[in-house]
Amino acid sequence: MNALQWKSHPARERPLATVFVLIFILVILYFVYTISEEPFMLVVAALIFLVSLTTFFFPTTYKVDEKKVTIKYLFTFKERNLSAFRSVFPGRRGILLSPYLGPTRLENFRGFYLRYGKDNKKDVDNILAELIEWQNRMKTGKESPGDNDAS
Repeated sequence: MNALQWKSHPARERPLATVFVLIFILVILYFVYTISEEPFMLVVAALIFLVSLTTFFFPTTYKVDEKKVTIKYLFTFKERNLSAFRSVFPGRRGILLSPYLGPTRLENFRGFYLRYGKDNKKDVDNILAELIEWQNRMKTGKESPGDNDAS
């Protein structure tokens, strides 16, 4: 069965967006300091921005295989069995793994969103669709575990 590992680093992949984000942060920090006139508040605001935008400014590593999905952020690590997901929804910048068969508002809270790396959208979409389809066949009993060893 296929396995795939990649990194996504939006700040590096989208330099124009990075410039706009940095300008926006500097403007907000300027207003925070102007209004409060406290260096402490400036530091707090800067830390809030840094923590909330870690997935944008720092690389994220994704790994998908036939058993689990792993996401490694700068400070956190998420892992879930692939069998927890029942459908995939490809998007413009990433793919959503959902525990539901159809679209629902809860999938944003219970699913995993995997951002594409540089030029790997087609590979990620194909492998995840294949893995989820294989998992769904396994759940319904239409394929025995040994059937896929030959491929």
